[in-house]
Amino acid sequence: MLRSPKFVWATCFATLILTTFFVIYTSTQSMSVQLRFSITPATPKAAANIVASKKEKFISFLPHSGLHNQRIGLINAMILAKSLDRTLILPEMNIGNAIWWRPTPLADYRLGECPSIKQRSNPKCHDFTKYVPVSVESIFDLSAAHSVGIRTVQRSSMSQDYFKDVYQAQEEDIYRIQDGDRYSYRIYDSKDNNESIRTFRYRIDMDDLRERDEKFMLFGSLHYTLRLAMQDPDMVWLAKYLREETSISHPLVIKQALSVLPLLGGPDKFIGVHLRQGDGFFKKLMDETVNTLRATLEQSILEPGSIVEQQLIGTPVVTRSLTTEEEDKLIALKQVDEANPIDKIPLLNKCVHWHSEDNHPRLRLIFMATDTRQPRTTLKELYDEFPCIFTLSDFPNVVESTLTSGPMLTGNKEVDEEFIQLGSRISPLLLPMIDAEIASHGSSFIGTRKSTFSQYINHRYSRFQTMYHPNEQPSSLPL
Repeated sequence: MLRSPKFVWATCFATLILTTFFVIYTSTQSMSVQLRFSITPATPKAAANIVASKKEKFISFLPHSGLHNQRIGLINAMILAKSLDRTLILPEMNIGNAIWWRPTPLADYRLGECPSIKQRSNPKCHDFTKYVPVSVESIFDLSAAHSVGIRTVQRSSMSQDYFKDVYQAQEEDIYRIQDGDRYSYRIYDSKDNNESIRTFRYRIDMDDLRERDEKFMLFGSLHYTLRLAMQDPDMVWLAKYLREETSISHPLVIKQALSVLPLLGGPDKFIGVHLRQGDGFFKKLMDETVNTLRATLEQSILEPGSIVEQQLIGTPVVTRSLTTEEEDKLIALKQVDEANPIDKIPLLNKCVHWHSEDNHPRLRLIFMATDTRQPRTTLKELYDEFPCIFTLSDFPNVVESTLTSGPMLTGNKEVDEEFIQLGSRISPLLLPMIDAEIASHGSSFIGTRKSTFSQYINHRYSRFQTMYHPNEQPSSLPL
């Protein structure tokens, strides 16, 4: 039966709306769900009500390092809270420059005192000049944790007197796990667990922690993916679930990522890459990291694990020859690029138009999240080989609107007040988060070895792949 033009247009419009809704839903993990959970700080009155009504026991920890390292510590803390049946008191998260790990009690002192302007000249606080503390749920979506019964309450300050002032706690009410070394303790899910202690100094058993009667259990660092030694299938599942579901949920991050994805042809239509090389360990390995990325991208088929293994045994990378048509396309792309030295949207449009899974690797459409300054200049040889690489800097309107945007309000009073107080300080700090969100929607993901930022994107990528391809295994390639 022939359909009227109005029916056809209505059907197309409805399909577009449903597709848009699906992308927004998978990216935000349902904002309506996460806003059900209050992040009201534990005021003295609220804390007293909790203690009086439930005789509750609590757990907390001291975060440090970059945001994604803090996220690992947060996830480990949530797993412990669930296993020990304690409410997790959430510390502030720092979205500014990383602060260094320090042993307790110095770490406790630094977090309590150093954010104060009065302490800026204190040599113990020299890494706090760009410290930007926020509540956990203003950045991360904890709805998955709440859905499995993990109880949380946001700490209202990092003062050393917090537990005394808010909960009227005496020192005998607090069990402090001393964190005297960078790798002090590894925590085991049972005494039958005989996993290696690895680089940690000593083991702690959850069975022993469950026997502690103190109302408050305070850890130092809970960072490091291997901090918890888990064999219990339920705990292993919980860890995987929280790593994939505890995502960045700032509304401006989601909005800006969704504005870029259609320009890249849509989700699952490009290769996601994270290249970190701006500081420390990663800066020293810059050449090795770029060469490994290049060798990975040169593969005709991206299969998990195969690239690094081939390099280790010295097997040369095998890529088919370019066809005449593909050589002509590369020449045309170079001409478009040279004709538009600033505006890269014409080049992007051409790359999207020619994108195909059957293309030669050099014609791959790639979105690269990176901390590299001026990547088109610094990584010129990589761009010469793969002209369809794009970074967030190629979308200046998105960058500019992020930097000048006012706070996007969520409807949650506590979160919104915090966004307003932070003002423009938070805007530049959102750009790497937007990078991560975009890269996680690729059809494959290639990360930087030992980068916790890459680990985060990889977990996020795996989550989306189970939705885009529910019957397939995701192809993630951390370097």
